[in-house]
Amino acid sequence: MATATERMKRGINAARRFIVYAMVACAMPGTAAGGNALLDGVYAPQVVAVPPTAAVRDMCVSADGEIRHYGWKMVGGRKRRVYIASRDHGMNWVTRIADTNDVGAMTKSPWSGEWLAFGTDPATEETLLLRSAKGPGDTHPSVTRMPWRRQECRQLLAMRSRRRWVACFSDVRCENGECYHAGVALSDDDGRTWRYIAVPAAADVPRLHPGDRRPHWFNNGCEPTVAELADGVLVLALRTSGEHHRFTRSSDGGETWSVPVERAEFWAANTMPLFFRLSDGRLLFIWNNTAMLPTLPLSEYPELHEGERTGQWETVFTNRDALHAAISDDDGRTWRGFREILLNPIRNASDFREHGNDLAQENDKSVHQTQALELPGGKVLVACGQGISSRRIVVFDPKWLCETAHAEDFRSGLGGVSTHLYVKSLSGGNRGWSGHCAWNRVPGALLVREPDTGPATKREALQLCRIRDSRLVSDRQGAVWNFPAARKGRVRISCRIEGEGFRLTLADHWMNPCDETGPRRCPLSAEVTGREAPPGVWHEIEASWDADADSVRLICDGRPFLEAPFRVESPAGVSYLHLQTLAEGCDPKGTYFRSFSKK
Repeated sequence: MATATERMKRGINAARRFIVYAMVACAMPGTAAGGNALLDGVYAPQVVAVPPTAAVRDMCVSADGEIRHYGWKMVGGRKRRVYIASRDHGMNWVTRIADTNDVGAMTKSPWSGEWLAFGTDPATEETLLLRSAKGPGDTHPSVTRMPWRRQECRQLLAMRSRRRWVACFSDVRCENGECYHAGVALSDDDGRTWRYIAVPAAADVPRLHPGDRRPHWFNNGCEPTVAELADGVLVLALRTSGEHHRFTRSSDGGETWSVPVERAEFWAANTMPLFFRLSDGRLLFIWNNTAMLPTLPLSEYPELHEGERTGQWETVFTNRDALHAAISDDDGRTWRGFREILLNPIRNASDFREHGNDLAQENDKSVHQTQALELPGGKVLVACGQGISSRRIVVFDPKWLCETAHAEDFRSGLGGVSTHLYVKSLSGGNRGWSGHCAWNRVPGALLVREPDTGPATKREALQLCRIRDSRLVSDRQGAVWNFPAARKGRVRISCRIEGEGFRLTLADHWMNPCDETGPRRCPLSAEVTGREAPPGVWHEIEASWDADADSVRLICDGRPFLEAPFRVESPAGVSYLHLQTLAEGCDPKGTYFRSFSKK
């Protein structure tokens, strides 16, 4: 039998081998604004790198100010621990092989200067606490075993109102047919000892969304993220399988928590949120402000096993292709922005399930799961996503979230518009080499030559039509465009109907282009046909709204043709234009769009 010393050595070696789960919650040290011309020039979200593993736990700032993101890569036919690193505040990156015993990402204590991280012993599933005087790169951290099993650390927060660490955990044990719950660990001695406290589950999370024909993967609160408010109150946001994120509060530093309640402005189902406090006191919220397609009848999924059929696991994620950010200057009471900071770069891929798969990578593909750092000059760096084809590191200026106007004329392509349709693919968890809970896709609406082309024509337009294709889950084409959220505003579109017209929807969240049920639950959804906009001619259609006055108005070429109240309340206002063909049969002509603008 192994001695206590031998068991401890094995635990330390295991701790060095696994990926450390840590979350950085501090500003990036370095030069002041103006010291990096590339960084100074960043305003709207800009992709700067591809992290070597899924975001959430593996990004950090080393003791000398280097940004690192740890992960895995196939090198010479072997899976190797690596990290990418930047010394110019995220503008340029290099890849390095990590030491086998490198402790990985850690968070620095503001009190003692020591570094902390949590992880899991892969052999025993015990939670491990690692401490280091050196931080990332250390190969000999101290290791303490916690009395908790199968707990994944999501975030570490050093409170400002008291000398206390708050660590957010997901309990990934599956018992009594349910999986995944949230908890926090608290330490009042700078991380030397901890006590674990379970966070109440949300009691009213529905197992079906409107229109669903089978249950989703059920969970009622996991993968928490935490923010400390100015008065010392802690707020947790929770991932659930419901349509909106749930929030719970603690007024005693995390000892007790309120029953989680949903906030209707934050759409999200089975995706992970992130709170991030800026150095100027403002609060960022980063999440997928998206809705899933209604699930199909079980008869459409003959390949599913029992857990997938009953909602213990998922069949397909159709709401993980758009990542959003909002900002609050009043401690989370009100929010601005609700803007896309990244659309999945492979959202149109016909080989979505297989794209980029290799032995070093997970097979999930999404732009959910995030970490953040603040850079000099107040810029923000976000690592996000799963799967090497989808995940990215993005830098943006928070001022961009506070804009009120936006426009799209497609001169830079369809990078800011979602049009994809889904192929009838294998569903459920990993099936062989394929992606997890994913369907392949094809582009729907396309940029094509305008119908009135001639020697003077120098541009293409977005054509929204319907081409019948039995290989698709739905061939009803759509286009989805995001703009800064507003409770009062107007959107203008330049369009030309050649076929059966389109449905115009004003929404407060991203919906799938082919979603026919979602528009019914939006502030406005109206048909625009040849009666309202005579065919064969370009028209300017304006949709204006005032949430406080409960009114929406549609105008074509200056002539009103619809006035109505808001169909549903939208606390943050309107942030999306959703267009969809009205054609029930084949309509190859459809409608052409030259531009969208929001003022």
